[in-house]
Amino acid sequence: MEGRLWAARFCTVLLAALPLGCASGGASSRVTTPAPAAAPKRAAQNPADPAAVLIAQAEAHLKAGLAAADAGEIDEARNEFDRAIETLASFPGGAFADPRVAECYRRTLDTVQVREVELAAAASDEAAAAEPAAIDGVGSLPVSDAPASAATMAQAVAAVESETLDLPVELNDAVLSCIGLYEGRLRDWFQEALSRGQKYLPGIRRVFAEEGIPQDLAYVALVESAFKTSAYSRAKAKGVFQFVSATGKRYGLAVDWWVDERSDPEKATRAAARYLKDLYGLFGDWNLALAGYNAGEGKVLRGMARYRKQDYWDLRKTRALRPETKNYVPLIHAAIVVAKSPQRYGFVITQDTLPEWEEVAVKGAYDLRVVAECVGEPVETLRGLNPELRRLATPADRSYDLRVPPGRGETLRQCLADLPADKKVAYRKHVVRRGQTLASIARANGVSAQAIAEANLLVAQRRLRPGTELVIPVPANKAHVVTARHEASPASKDRDNVRYRIQPGDTLSSIAAEHGTTVRQLQAWNGLSGTRITAGSVLRIHTDTSRD
Repeated sequence: MEGRLWAARFCTVLLAALPLGCASGGASSRVTTPAPAAAPKRAAQNPADPAAVLIAQAEAHLKAGLAAADAGEIDEARNEFDRAIETLASFPGGAFADPRVAECYRRTLDTVQVREVELAAAASDEAAAAEPAAIDGVGSLPVSDAPASAATMAQAVAAVESETLDLPVELNDAVLSCIGLYEGRLRDWFQEALSRGQKYLPGIRRVFAEEGIPQDLAYVALVESAFKTSAYSRAKAKGVFQFVSATGKRYGLAVDWWVDERSDPEKATRAAARYLKDLYGLFGDWNLALAGYNAGEGKVLRGMARYRKQDYWDLRKTRALRPETKNYVPLIHAAIVVAKSPQRYGFVITQDTLPEWEEVAVKGAYDLRVVAECVGEPVETLRGLNPELRRLATPADRSYDLRVPPGRGETLRQCLADLPADKKVAYRKHVVRRGQTLASIARANGVSAQAIAEANLLVAQRRLRPGTELVIPVPANKAHVVTARHEASPASKDRDNVRYRIQPGDTLSSIAAEHGTTVRQLQAWNGLSGTRITAGSVLRIHTDTSRD
């Protein structure tokens, strides 16, 4: 994190002093999105040239970062951007000791700055569309280590003795203080969260039992998210078990343009169980494992080494952990005590169960509103059954197991097979650039602004930020209609082609995303060896890639 912040600050300062090195053609006041840095061909052909070697390494990191950004892998993108900058800065004598490295350094910084702005905007949009994570609020509340009253202790002891616990619960002053929070200022929040969790807890307990970890760890989800599938934290963690993107992927959760499996309670529960199990294997103690779940295992390990503590409660007394992590374990212990005996603490819990469903393998993108018509259910029902879908459509690039109410599977299969042309939709990806509005994007793609707004759950009049990811719904019978920014290709006898005129601010990456293809495909179709493009030039794009 420190390296990333350094890179962002350094990038900002340097850009203020350096001219842009990636403008195409002569001098111009036009602001364009920089192309990825590329080493001069002559230097790149000489592997013994240390500058060329360093440039190639930095270019590889930058390319990987741009690919990760296009795929929505924000953490991985930023890590690769940092590596690209650090690689160039490591050149003997500094990045400006060789003019080739200096040129690459400037272009890399330009590219990274633009993408960082886009990524920040995208993250802000995701946070705005989600619900705040419980841990952001609950974790910052004051937890006291002052001695609790005898009555508070006696009630907690009675609650523990009356229930079967498979996780050793500590009844120290910090835990009793957290019980007091649940009984007092957090009373309504706790009752609502525990009621919401009733439909998820049986499944969480089942998975935890299958993975061989204490079932009472299910209440981690209460503290993390209040059992909200759309919860999104300041740390960019998401879902019931609050995974950041990188850790989620490490444990098998897909996070891309179309889906975010961190929001699927069943899949996220399996990932959380395996992560907690690995943490316990690392620490040999559930309290330290929980601290690692909150702060990261590296942070806890460094604190233990620095302060020579092997017990969480001893480590909690040091400065090794931030306040949220110091509160985190007591909050979970307290949640277990109260949640196992809610009536003893005066809570009235509403019982609920998850709806049943069956799965239908759907190949390609289908508007959920069309699916809802097919199965005769509100679209919100389908969104509730498929919380991992980030768009109002199934993924365009794969087969997807769509959940539908029981008994509707065959109906949906037949309906999609017989779907009339005016109900079919092709989806393009689009990343908003500077100066673009919903209206201008709609005109460029030959669809209405309302259609784009509905497909992306936006308010039609909303101002779009650069970096916002959109899907553009295009009726199937108009999917290849040429718009003002696309010209008909004479070579369309054996395949569907369009000719795209490059706009200021375009990059190969953004054009590929907008047309549902890849940078490599664009390069192959147009005989490009690099990634530099010039505004006003024309690219050939095959809209029917299945025949390539």
